[in-house]
Amino acid sequence: MQKLPKLPMLLISLVQGLFLYGLYHAFDTHTWPSESPLWSYPLWTIALAVPLLLLLSIDRDNYKSVLQHVGLFAAVLVLLAIYTGYQAQPIGKFPISNLSLVFALAMILACFKALMYLQQRASGVALTYQVLFTNSWRNFLVGALSGLFVLVFWLILTLWGQLFKVIDIDFFWTLFRDDWFLYPVLSVAFGTGVIIFRDLTNVIDNITRLFHWLFKLLLPLVLGIAVIFIAALPVVGLDVLWSTGRGTALLLGLLAIALFFTNAVYQDGREEGPYPLLVHRLIYGGLCVLPVISALSFYGLALRLIQYGWTIERCWAFVVWLIFTLFAVGYVVGIFRRRDEWTRGLAQVNTAMGIVVLVLMLLVNSPLLDFRKISLASQLDRVESGEIELREFDFWYARNHLARPGYLAMEKIKDDVGDNDPELLQLVTSPARHARGVPMGDSSKFWKDLEYRPAAFDVPENLRTIIGQLGRQPHQAGVDAILFQLDLDDDGQNEYLLLATGQYGISISQFYYLDGERWRSSYLQSASTSRSEDVLEQLRNGEIKLLEPRFKDVDIGGIRLKPVP
Repeated sequence: MQKLPKLPMLLISLVQGLFLYGLYHAFDTHTWPSESPLWSYPLWTIALAVPLLLLLSIDRDNYKSVLQHVGLFAAVLVLLAIYTGYQAQPIGKFPISNLSLVFALAMILACFKALMYLQQRASGVALTYQVLFTNSWRNFLVGALSGLFVLVFWLILTLWGQLFKVIDIDFFWTLFRDDWFLYPVLSVAFGTGVIIFRDLTNVIDNITRLFHWLFKLLLPLVLGIAVIFIAALPVVGLDVLWSTGRGTALLLGLLAIALFFTNAVYQDGREEGPYPLLVHRLIYGGLCVLPVISALSFYGLALRLIQYGWTIERCWAFVVWLIFTLFAVGYVVGIFRRRDEWTRGLAQVNTAMGIVVLVLMLLVNSPLLDFRKISLASQLDRVESGEIELREFDFWYARNHLARPGYLAMEKIKDDVGDNDPELLQLVTSPARHARGVPMGDSSKFWKDLEYRPAAFDVPENLRTIIGQLGRQPHQAGVDAILFQLDLDDDGQNEYLLLATGQYGISISQFYYLDGERWRSSYLQSASTSRSEDVLEQLRNGEIKLLEPRFKDVDIGGIRLKPVP
């Protein structure tokens, strides 16, 4: 049983809740620091990471050590958060949701890995994989069960509020929905859950053993699938695998499951063997195919890279591939060296790889390994080398995924283009979404097969360029596309609807309208009870009606409200 400082842990949880409420309130009201990413990213990082690290590692005997190690690691996180916040500037000029999501996921994994080593250092015990393995499972289960505790607690509060609401007492319902109440209370509830489950180490370890037995049953099946799959590839050929478009992802998924189950079953490799000798040999024989799977996944990634250059997704895919490959190669080297006793080297490989994963998660959010800059440089090199034309550059991806580097590059392109090429300027200013990893084709077939309603008409040239971006995507072009020309707002200026059908009904629903001198696009919401095979016929021959909305829009002090029945 650990000696937990319960009152300080609850105070840490309360301070975290108040801190999070302050940051959320600033975000909700668009006040400082929400409008300053150089401040908001570090503050959110501190508010989320530091209390959690303290709650999971502190006890009555290690205050000083924990505070020192958490403080040092928090300083590293803050520096990375400042750099990420810098990538989000200027605020409001481009979406930052992808930037924030990638940073958050990388920091979660980095904190999870760092916490194991932090706990080991704070406890003063020798660095062994058994300690790291035990800490990792305890941290995961304590965090997951504490999150479940918070969910149940919130549901009980909701039931409490609803019960009193039905008897016309709204006080509790209103109170339990207020942010100023929820953030601190739920944060304290999470801290309470951590205290409860950290005190139940025997229960946590028993749950770990339960998972151990489940994975022990499944590991032979996973490796059997891997061996059979590799044996089948020479028969069917690699073309079938790559033609799916998901071959590399499936291979990496198979690697991930096989490596995870192997770690969960053998742990540090120093306990009594979990399988009889014959099964044990079959297991490590199956593990020998993992480098083959890794080589195949590298080939698939390299093909995409050669064809289409670097993107953020491919950078991450190569990082994942590198991690899995180092694990797999480390295991197979141990198998060739020690045969039946190969697990003796398992702890050494896993301990080293834990540090490698931690360092990589920190590097990818630093200037040393910035995937956004790498992706941008790769795609611009394709333009400069003549591999693609500037018109085929994915401006939408640059704007929505490459944050500050993408924004600065597009601003430079707009300055270079100026008024010399209005069509290109339109593409840069209002980019259309491309299909990632699909080569851009010739839009001539798209325009040849396109149908027009209510009658044939000429498409404005600058709009034609925008629609043509969509038409160059092979998976979207075809004879089933129909372009409608209608005056939807009775202003004498036509708007355009592009509709196309696929296997499940309408697959493209684009709406184009003129805003000043610039064409803009949006999406159409469709509602139909027809079978998918009837939709195309209705679009081709159905009567076109312009319907007045049943409910008018409401403007209240400049706030526009649109009822959607």
